[in-house]
Amino acid sequence: MRWQDVDSISHKHVFLIIAPLWICIVIIDGKSLICGTHNPYTEWISLALIVLALMVSVLSTKKILKKQLSSNADRYMVVAAEKDTVSTTTYLLSNALPLLAFDFTLWFDVVQFLIILGFLVILCLLHHKCDSNVLLELIGYRLYKCSLRVENKSEVKEKRVTILIRRKQLNVNDEIMIRRLNDELYIAQYKVPEELPQ
Repeated sequence: MRWQDVDSISHKHVFLIIAPLWICIVIIDGKSLICGTHNPYTEWISLALIVLALMVSVLSTKKILKKQLSSNADRYMVVAAEKDTVSTTTYLLSNALPLLAFDFTLWFDVVQFLIILGFLVILCLLHHKCDSNVLLELIGYRLYKCSLRVENKSEVKEKRVTILIRRKQLNVNDEIMIRRLNDELYIAQYKVPEELPQ
């Protein structure tokens, strides 16, 4: 897979990582507009940019997740799987929640917020951080740290990876196909066991 393909998920997905923060900002700006403000431009600009960026991020992330795995991709057998239940919560509490300390109805606070957010985005892109996403969890995707085994004609290989899969429970001996999203994360597709002929 080319570097551009691997890196694209980070660029398109980084805005969604702190989606709860954007929802809170929309509520704060909406309340400010309803209650009346002397200078509503900050709120209107903020609302327009957030809605536009969320739409673009959701559509592009959906396209990446819907991309089909090639039919000749290796099929892996799950040897061990551990669900990651803390990454999203930890990320939100340590990175998104503190950003609510800014007053998003004041230009000066918005500028300070954008500076901090800029550094956070740069770090997410440098480290390809795209796994801590509450929206993906809400639509059924889960993170698993897995040991996988593939049996080729010539050899048996095992690998330890982190996968994102739309499945609430991943069991030993489940068969999956994987596609690389970035240096540390794969997206997986569960293969339904073929029925034995009767």
